[in-house]
Amino acid sequence: MTISLQCPICSQALTQYQTSRDLHCSNKHTFAFAAQDGEQGYWVFGRQKKVQSLSRAQMRARMFLLASGVVTPLVDAIAGQLNDYFAAAEQLNWLDYECGDGFYLKALTAAIHHPQLQRYGFDEAENALFAAAKAGHANWLGQSSSKRLPFADQQFDLLTVIDKPLKGKEYLRVLKTDGLAVLVLPGPRHLWQLREQIYPGLTEKPFAHNLPKALQVETISEITWQSAVSGEQALTLLEMTPYAWRANDKLKASIAANDIVALELDYRLVIAKRAE
Repeated sequence: MTISLQCPICSQALTQYQTSRDLHCSNKHTFAFAAQDGEQGYWVFGRQKKVQSLSRAQMRARMFLLASGVVTPLVDAIAGQLNDYFAAAEQLNWLDYECGDGFYLKALTAAIHHPQLQRYGFDEAENALFAAAKAGHANWLGQSSSKRLPFADQQFDLLTVIDKPLKGKEYLRVLKTDGLAVLVLPGPRHLWQLREQIYPGLTEKPFAHNLPKALQVETISEITWQSAVSGEQALTLLEMTPYAWRANDKLKASIAANDIVALELDYRLVIAKRAE
């Protein structure tokens, strides 16, 4: 373990029991290790009863879709930037924010060329972490709310937030001064051919990142490409977005039944440095 953990309840340092992998603090708050096969697993810092997680079928569909290579241009662009930034770093502590099933932990680990890359991930969804732990592509995983992370202050050189909203400011506490936050945000035309089926009269709006002042933007890159997807793949992509709930069953059936020859994928890769 190359980072310091702290209790998300009382902020005291966490240590590991000698007889198990469970963690505890001086105030006797205890956090269990949910073991998978062998040494794999994740620590549980509180199960979130209200978390909206993908179903098992949706999770499997997402994993197959991402593994198909549909987001390879995105992975390559992120890795290229990070290899340039961290080429001279002695050690690189990386936190993948809400890592889900660990796809980007795996994909970027293979693409980032750093001998001392330490990979950490957290998520609220138990089924996602189960898949991430089984894949074994992280040094450390935890089931945790983004509101109270189980890490001491300024532990990470790199924070990635990939295709998901950034919530609150807890992430700033655990990012080192001058550490990098790498955010992948949807661009104006992202999944346009899907969105126009949901929003009649859809119009293109300018991109805005809305980052806090504590993060100073270094670069913003456009990553755009088109992909031929089946109707089922298009539906899976839709289920991965925050506006999926706007599509009723009839529309979802229509999307699943029709291939899209040139679906637009449009991202903005924002690299920002913590200034304070």
